[in-house]
Amino acid sequence: LGQDLCEEFALYAPPASLAPLQRGKEPIPLGVLKARGEVHRDGDWHRSVHVWLIDAAGRLLLQRRSAFKDTHPNLLDVSCAGHITGADGVVDTAVRELQEEIGVSLPEADLEAAWVCTLPASAEGATAQHGRFLCREYQEIFLVRCSAGFDAAALALDQGGQGEVAGVEWRDASEVAAAWASGDAGFVPRTAVYGAILSEAIAGLGGSD
Repeated sequence: LGQDLCEEFALYAPPASLAPLQRGKEPIPLGVLKARGEVHRDGDWHRSVHVWLIDAAGRLLLQRRSAFKDTHPNLLDVSCAGHITGADGVVDTAVRELQEEIGVSLPEADLEAAWVCTLPASAEGATAQHGRFLCREYQEIFLVRCSAGFDAAALALDQGGQGEVAGVEWRDASEVAAAWASGDAGFVPRTAVYGAILSEAIAGLGGSD
């Protein structure tokens, strides 16, 4: 399915601000699990992974979200994203979501090296299928440079039936940044802080800006 509304998310204490957490700081767990549908209904703070894939030309791989998603259906977004459920860890969640959503297998060590920061974020809206949502999450952002032989057309996407992914496409990183800045309705909205963090991480790779 686009998602399981009954899967359980671990809840966390609200952040002091929406600024990125300092390196070494972790969200404070509340020791409570709650169903996805209720979390997005009530606006509880939870945790997710955002894994961006970039090629040597500075293009980001964008995922078009399934029409069945309970937040931001049909919009272009991060290459791969997923919530941290139960007692799962950040890196193993990133590894699992990459494999499940777009069929990319990476070792944990590569994801650990690709971690950028933890960013608190809040978004709200509504969908015709699921109604209103208020998504408050700590986003664990990763940036992975694709190998020279990476072929997006050959990816095994989770798009059968009511899968999570409708498709993928390459977009230049500057085009993505401009879409966010202009409020392009075809993209999942991201804050100026999020855009600046990703742009800085891309510049840090060298040769990808």
